Amino acid sequence: MNARQNHIYIRIKKAAIGTAMTGALLVFIGAAVPQYAHAQDQDEHHEMRERDRKGMEKCQQRTQKAEAKLTEEMREHGNRSRQADRAWLELREQRQRCYTAYHQWWYGRDQQWRSDNDWGRDPRGDRDDRDRGPGGPGALRQ
Repeated sequence: MNARQNHIYIRIKKAAIGTAMTGALLVFIGAAVPQYAHAQDQDEHHEMRERDRKGMEKCQQRTQKAEAKLTEEMREHGNRSRQADRAWLELREQRQRCYTAYHQWWYGRDQQWRSDNDWGRDPRGDRDDRDRGPGGPGALRQ
């Protein structure tokens, strides 16, 4: 082999080694980057779930407080009193806020979260206030 052929052979060898090293580096980066991104995604997802859990606990506490207020007003002023009507409206609004935020609402009687939006059943009797209009049966009296 003459010097010129030897020089070409060495250049080809260096180019092949360089290409192989670049390919190996790209494979390594291609494998590492998605795993890193996935780990970051998992961390963000965990943080979001933790935030939702804390928010749902606060929502549950507010709902329990509104339920207790309704019970107290019914006991002190009667089932159909102005105070009980106001407490019932506040309870419904609280359940609506929970449902809007988390697609669930707390039902204290069963001590569980519900995913249906059927919180319009009035616990004070057989009334169903879901389609009640202003001034209709059970409307707030001022």
